[in-house]
Amino acid sequence: MGKCPICKSERNVLIWHEKKYRIFKCENCNVSFLHPVPKNPEKIYNREYFEKWYLKYYRRRKEYLRKLWERVKPFIIEKGKALDIGCGIGIFLEILKEDGWEAYGQEISPFAIDFCKKKGFKIYTRPLDECDIPSDSFDLITMWDVIAHLKNPVLYLEICRKILKKNGTFVIKTPLHPMQLFLFSNLFSFTGKSKSLINVPSQIFHFDKKSIKNLFYGENLSVETIMVVDDFKIRFTIYHFLKMFEKSLVAVGKKDNFKE
Repeated sequence: MGKCPICKSERNVLIWHEKKYRIFKCENCNVSFLHPVPKNPEKIYNREYFEKWYLKYYRRRKEYLRKLWERVKPFIIEKGKALDIGCGIGIFLEILKEDGWEAYGQEISPFAIDFCKKKGFKIYTRPLDECDIPSDSFDLITMWDVIAHLKNPVLYLEICRKILKKNGTFVIKTPLHPMQLFLFSNLFSFTGKSKSLINVPSQIFHFDKKSIKNLFYGENLSVETIMVVDDFKIRFTIYHFLKMFEKSLVAVGKKDNFKE
């Protein structure tokens, strides 16, 4: 295996495999990453995807995000202009608007973009590195369950730091997948279905507290807090007895006085 996509270290160990897919853990920055990366993972985010997983559970998802938002708000200095990256059908944009924020979204799914625009939201409709957003544009940037699905999360963080205002707040939520989950999944790899436990191939990166901190510090973002939260559950499944696997990390950082 080659270099870690995050820190470029070559000290990586294999922790999971099934058929053509492998997951390696970087011994330097602690992130786990998928190989090979699917060519077009974004194709899954179509009308059927959003109708099945978001529109059907719209109210419950909004309640869940509202609770997370209430836990994050104490770390934010004042209201202003906010950008939700990977905003989907705009559930969190609604929450921001209700709280008095000037809310913008970024999304690449044609269905989700059209849905948000019909609700009157301002949406950037290209990948973040193609949006040409001016520096120091936003007081708040959020990524709810997005960063693990990006092919190049470091590039996205570089852009976020650029377009975030001084003393602006940056929030990431991402699944927390401990080593026990990969060990458990390996036991069932012979079935050809263990990848569903760890969201392969749609989830490219798997973070823990250490790797999230390293990611923030690598982009000169100071870490305000990292919280472990319960994941959103849409139905009971065979996997829900594994309570340790139903968690996510919410990391809150600041753009402070680091030199560019």
